[in-house]
Amino acid sequence: MSKIKGSQLFALLISIRIFSVICMTDLTNANSMAGVAVSTAVQILAVTPMLLLYKDSSFSLKKEMLFGKFGKLLYILFFILWGAVSFSNLWEVTKSVYFPIESSFTGAVILGAVCVYTASLGIKALFRASGLIVGLIGISLIIMLVGAYPKAELTHFIPDADFSGIIKAAVRDFCRSGELVMLFILCELVPKGKRKAVTVFFTAKLILTELIAAVEITVLGKIINISDFPFFTAGAFSQPMSIQRADSVYMILFTILCVLTATVQITLSTMLINELLPDLKYKSLITAVLMLAVSSALNITQFDITVLSGILILILAVAVPIIMYIRRKFHENKKDNSSLTAVSNA
Repeated sequence: MSKIKGSQLFALLISIRIFSVICMTDLTNANSMAGVAVSTAVQILAVTPMLLLYKDSSFSLKKEMLFGKFGKLLYILFFILWGAVSFSNLWEVTKSVYFPIESSFTGAVILGAVCVYTASLGIKALFRASGLIVGLIGISLIIMLVGAYPKAELTHFIPDADFSGIIKAAVRDFCRSGELVMLFILCELVPKGKRKAVTVFFTAKLILTELIAAVEITVLGKIINISDFPFFTAGAFSQPMSIQRADSVYMILFTILCVLTATVQITLSTMLINELLPDLKYKSLITAVLMLAVSSALNITQFDITVLSGILILILAVAVPIIMYIRRKFHENKKDNSSLTAVSNA
């Protein structure tokens, strides 16, 4: 199995997170900003069991997966669902923001084909690309900040957060943090530097999310109440210097992040399917088709999967690692006691 660096893990996770931020349609306010901070703190605690598991170099998720094949199937289903959400976000954005394609479905199929091809290049190529994408994220945010500075009004920010609103925002943010499930699977590919990568990720995640929220609030003011996608609206209002259509940069960023996010889901699903059905052909293609089908169903029914995804994240990124950690410690203690008993009898 290919191994990756901690810096590459960080690059991939932060890219996926920024894609989620770009696609957010919720009203950005003091409650949401405080909620993100609370959610991040909870997520740091939530990933502690999985980091403790991987702290032991003898731990192998492939061999010790909870519920065996059924457990792997649950993760496959989650990644297919999360990939479907990525394509659904594409469809929703193209309805409200100018996109140079006539059909949202056609765009999703084209990007799906790109994702399948990218997944076929292997996970190491995907991680190398994520480093370049982080650079594009940095350039895009710099353009936004430069354009936002003369237009920002601090008076637009009203610190009227309340406990109920903060908790709701925190729960909503947690339910959209599918990268936690990805982290559990990806950590097995990182031989060292996992803890540092995760620490830097959560720090950058909080800073960038809050920074983008601050730009949206201070630049848009009351306009944010009627904006379908605050990030793109803020980008359109933040045209720096002589650049007249800087918001096209954000569309390029959105498209690349959409491809990256969906490709990661296809790659992880394929890895797990290969462990269950090694002889199955066209795994990546089948996974992509399933994602598009689920995405189409979500788009037609307008079903909100926020609660469902939150439950799955709690199970797959929190409960499963905790149970696996407790089970592992129990077996270790039992083994130590057996050894002591054998020595005493001798």
